[in-house]
Amino acid sequence: MSSPIGHSLAGIGGFLLIRHYPDFSKHFSAKALLTTGIIFANLPDIDFILGYVFFQNISALHRQFTHSFFLGILISIFVGYCLKISNKTRYFFISWLMGLYFSHIFLDMLAYDRYPPAGVQCFFPFNFSYFSFPITILGGLNATDGIWHFGNVLTILQEIVVIPLLFLIILSVKKLVKNKLGFSGNK
Repeated sequence: MSSPIGHSLAGIGGFLLIRHYPDFSKHFSAKALLTTGIIFANLPDIDFILGYVFFQNISALHRQFTHSFFLGILISIFVGYCLKISNKTRYFFISWLMGLYFSHIFLDMLAYDRYPPAGVQCFFPFNFSYFSFPITILGGLNATDGIWHFGNVLTILQEIVVIPLLFLIILSVKKLVKNKLGFSGNK
């Protein structure tokens, strides 16, 4: 599993992807969008709180239903429809929220998972199996040896390098699509 720092970097990257979108800047401040990006990128880990509240064990529900694409879609739609914004902006905003939520799931699937069953229940409620990518590019946290365990520090340093690189690739592809294909998300 990735660290909150890695997930927050994904939220910041999500903010950087849309920060100049004119319809968003009409309705939201940059600070609100950045905060929303970081919260949504970390939201699936609310299962730690739920596990503690219902089972007095923070790991009881971790990587289960809150780490599903289905729940990410539902939460994003709910939040999007609670806002008083135009339909065009609403649909793009909902898509952005889903991307942030999904970034958490993908980062957890890309991280080495030392706690069986490895992976996340990303297809819950349609499939209760745990899924992870066959090749991991992030170290993954070790919860048993303390947060400042040397391996955890290395994982966080790795996230600080790898996650921004992933977003640079996404930004480059976005720019290529915009320039080469004449597509522009802005009017």
